[in-house]
This record gives sequence, structure tokens and C-alpha cells, in this order.
Amino acid sequence: MKPMINGQYLVLMAAFFYGLNPFFAQLLFKEGFGAEMVSLYRFILPAVFFSFFLRTPRAHWNEALRTLVLGIASGISIFGYFHALNTLPAATAILIYYTYPVFSVFIGWIIFKRIPSQNALVSAALVAIAASLTVRPEILPADSLLSVAACFLAPLVVATQVQYLSNPKRRIPTMNRMAWMTIGHIIVLLPIAIWASPVQVLPVSFIGLLSILGIALLAAAIPQMLFMVGAPRSCADKNALTGTLELVIALLTGAVLLGEGIDRLEMTAMVLIVLALFIKQVENKPIAVVAATNT
Repeated sequence: MKPMINGQYLVLMAAFFYGLNPFFAQLLFKEGFGAEMVSLYRFILPAVFFSFFLRTPRAHWNEALRTLVLGIASGISIFGYFHALNTLPAATAILIYYTYPVFSVFIGWIIFKRIPSQNALVSAALVAIAASLTVRPEILPADSLLSVAACFLAPLVVATQVQYLSNPKRRIPTMNRMAWMTIGHIIVLLPIAIWASPVQVLPVSFIGLLSILGIALLAAAIPQMLFMVGAPRSCADKNALTGTLELVIALLTGAVLLGEGIDRLEMTAMVLIVLALFIKQVENKPIAVVAATNT
């Protein structure tokens, strides 16, 4: 039981640091960077560090390849999320991102054959209701359909990562897995950044430099390590729901530090998501109607 508790604490700590992503991203947008450079800076420093751990025994090559593919998918989705964060109302993009517990429940059920508990389904329904409160056509910019679709790609990929990394096919050293994951990010994000031909590549102020270090270390490398160590010691559904605490950090840092307003519907959505987290903490038996599929 002790490893389960320790794993949950590590995932909780990771959620806190991940929640700083929108704050640092918005500081970099104000600095003049586009979504492609913000996405690249988030991963390029960790990739340089973790490249020292790329050496992989032949027995682990298949797992390294699976991790690389997860990293590539994550890089694409993060670019879509930051693009949405730069074009949609910030609270809308953030709340769309944190629908990933809904995707996690159904991906775990359909693909990984992990039967959800009744409480997990109720929690997922609350998160879905919360998202429906925030995606309001009347407040979205014109021609924002692509940004909304790109933003929904991020929770889909995050949910898949949560499910897989909670019980990977083969256990490999955390640093080795992070090396392949970050290389996957760079494989896709570097060409995107080159193709976009950004006007600004380097920070022009001390705040910009600190924001680059913040998004690379505090919001990427540290929480990735905490999650990869903690996730296998817990269960996938708990990992997904615990991660929604990122939402509180993301919205509060935006409101308190950046002066962004949070309206009543967004506040209601935040309360629903936090309520979903606490409901999920009460264990329940899997629903009987599909129990036979796991035997």
C-alpha cells in the first residue's frame, strides 16, 4: 500500500508543476514568441540534458520506440495546445486541456481493457460538463474552429500517455524513458519551428529568459520525472484525476499573476473538476456489465 501512496504524492507534485505551463507560456507570448518557439523551448533544454541517457540495451529497443512515438504525439499536441492558448481565451484553452480524465477513462476502457469504476465514470461526466460550460461559441474568435480542434488533441494524447505509462509493457529506467520521450518532442517541434520561420528566436528581456528556464525546467523536466516515477506506483484512473489539480494552478496563476478574469461559468467548471477529483478518491468496484471482458 505504501508504494501506491508515494506514487500518488509524486503525481500530485507533478500536477502542481505542470499547472505552471500556461503562466510561463503566456509570459513568452507577451515577449513576442509564437506557439512554435514556446513549444520548442519547453522541450529543447530537457532534451539536451536527457540525451546523455539515450543509450539503450537491445532488449529495451521496442519500449524505447514506443516511448519515442508517445513523445512525437505529445510534441504535436503541445504545439496545438499552445497555439490555442495564444488564440483562444486562456481559460477556455486551459479547461479544454483538462478534459483529459474523460478521454483517459474511455481510452483505458476500450484500448487498455481497464474497466472503470462507477465513481470514475461519474467523475468523467463531471469533467465533461465542466468543459461544455467553457466552450461557448459566442466568446470564441471568428475562424477558431481549428484552434479548438487542436486544443482537444492535447487531452487525447495526455490521456493515452497516462494510461500507458501507468502500466507500460516493459519497465525501463526513468531517465532512459525521458530521454526517448524528449527526443520525440524535438523530432516534431524543431521542423515545425523551422517551417514557421519565427520572427523572434531569442528572448529580449530578463523576464523572457527566466520564462524559458521556467517552462523548460519547472513546467516540463521536473514534473515529467515526478510523473514517470510516480505513475507506475499508482493506478491510471487516479493519476488522470489527480492531474486535474493542474487546472487550479493554471487558472489561479493566470488570475493572480497575470490579471486574467475568471467568469462564473469558468469558476463553476473549475469547482466541478475539483469535485470530480475528490469523488474519484473513493474506491468503487468496476461495473459488472463489462466485468467478463477482463477475464
